[in-house]
Amino acid sequence: MKLLWGGLFFMALSSVNRLSATGTADAMYEKIRQMSKAELHLHLGGSYPIEYLRTIATPEQFAALQAGIDQLAGGIEYQKAFFVFGLVSQIVNSLEKVEQGTFALCRALQADGVAYVEIRTGLKDFGSGYEADLKAVLHGIERAQQPDFKARVLLSVQRSSTPEHANATVDLAIKYRNHGVVGIDISGDSTIGDITPILPIILRAKKHGLAIALHIGESPLEKDQLLLLQTLKPDRIGHGVHLTPKAYAWIRAHKTPVEVCLTSSELAMMVDHHASHPGIEYYKNNHPIVICTDDPLIFRITLTQELLKLLNSGTLEFKDIEKIVRDSWRYAFL
Repeated sequence: MKLLWGGLFFMALSSVNRLSATGTADAMYEKIRQMSKAELHLHLGGSYPIEYLRTIATPEQFAALQAGIDQLAGGIEYQKAFFVFGLVSQIVNSLEKVEQGTFALCRALQADGVAYVEIRTGLKDFGSGYEADLKAVLHGIERAQQPDFKARVLLSVQRSSTPEHANATVDLAIKYRNHGVVGIDISGDSTIGDITPILPIILRAKKHGLAIALHIGESPLEKDQLLLLQTLKPDRIGHGVHLTPKAYAWIRAHKTPVEVCLTSSELAMMVDHHASHPGIEYYKNNHPIVICTDDPLIFRITLTQELLKLLNSGTLEFKDIEKIVRDSWRYAFL
């Protein structure tokens, strides 16, 4: 499978290289869009295509969602940005809508040149239990599968998750480990909750071969960075903006890939400007990174646009964009 994806990338890269490297901005956008890309940090609840939501929302729900996204576009404190997920949940409120929304997301990603995606989602109970929600996501993915497109799932827990919810999530992750689920995501507001009661539960998932992706460094108020890194030994970390010196030293020593989400970090006020994201310096210091969108719906960004933004910032050259895209396949949990 690794060889297959590597072949897909180099086939796409060869076709891209036939385009003019000195073309217009539109030509550069198309050049990046045609790259066979891996999207490794994306939350289902923040990524449903806006046009899909328009078809299932009431006028009032859609107006509230648009107002929330507009508010985020002007910048909002990290801890206050999570309210938009609640607006989306009011719209996507059934198993059928989850399945169709997952399918619509996969189609949108394919149009953007994404050949592999890891979709993160926290399980909900719509009246039929958590497993029904997971099956709805997996069915949506199955409908969207193509020879040149694959999707997998990371099941999310939060620092504030109850042991009951964490156990149910890990049980399902283990059960579906060979049927579409590849890991556990630790997300949500990183300044809320004591994660220590559920750490043994998360480690149980790791013992069953599931990968761990850890949101960390989203806020300077985080208190558990080194504890989580030393205990969980995550396979990737998300954001990595406000790392303590000890946490930074740990990821450097372990070469832990960092999922860099430029736009969300700027709009959630983790950084003043996307060009000042520390992930860029990580890359320049030969530390593994992957560029991701976080939430295409909420932050109005595609992976192609995110990579183009990185190029246009003047901090990196096109050859760096090619390398980042190529290397992202090495960090996938597939």
